Amino acid sequence: RHENRSRPGTSCGPIHRHLEKQVMKKKLLLSVIVPAYNEELHLLENLIKIKNSFESNSFSDYEIIVCDNNSTDNTPIVAKDFGAKVVFESFNQISKARNKGASIANGEWLVFIDADSWPSKYLVKTLLDKISQNDTIAGSSIVQFVSSPFWWRATWKFTNISMPLLNLTPTGAFMFCKRTVFNAIGGFNEDIFAFEDLDFSYAIRKYSKSNDKKFTVIREPIYTSSRRANNLKPRDLVKIAVQLSTHGKSTLKDKSNFSQWYSR
Repeated sequence: RHENRSRPGTSCGPIHRHLEKQVMKKKLLLSVIVPAYNEELHLLENLIKIKNSFESNSFSDYEIIVCDNNSTDNTPIVAKDFGAKVVFESFNQISKARNKGASIANGEWLVFIDADSWPSKYLVKTLLDKISQNDTIAGSSIVQFVSSPFWWRATWKFTNISMPLLNLTPTGAFMFCKRTVFNAIGGFNEDIFAFEDLDFSYAIRKYSKSNDKKFTVIREPIYTSSRRANNLKPRDLVKIAVQLSTHGKSTLKDKSNFSQWYSR
């Protein structure tokens, strides 16, 4: 009588391969998506901080995805050496980078963290608490800049207070949503080159209201670099405000209006 035995470590045929595939496709709770363009100098440090904040909460049901947004430095090598999943997006645009990262994500929840930013363990703890609540489907946090000029801190202090009152995100450096919600609103708007985070939170706010759910702004800050404050001057923001008031949303569709957003 013949017995169909297989040696340890060998395949048992189609059924075994099917089970392997099922294990490989096991859903995670969270996918952390980091869009990165020429970030080799700071990426490793921030990825380590992200990992440490999750580990401080004894949480491991997540993955980190870095979208290399057509970098000309060693950004993808740094990400791979760290152990992140890496995906490439050739068109240099923050919306496309975030959407490309989401396209390979395996998590039930998507968490978007900018490459020059990192969450504290307290922010991660609050995040995990929020996503365990049935009525929350998306959210963000307030933001704290490191070593920024006074005018920039004052501007964002006002933003941290006012935007949550409108149920909108104060920052794009940290945002999260259920994958089903992300798919329902079509992800980030790829027609615009700036304020895509505000556009995204506005779309989610509408979706949340129509489905009797919550978009929440966590009062723990995401920490982020001040490089945009160093690239932008008050007159640049005034110029953008004038263009928006004159030309409306079409201003956001012209990348040349936001060169400071994409310079490294």
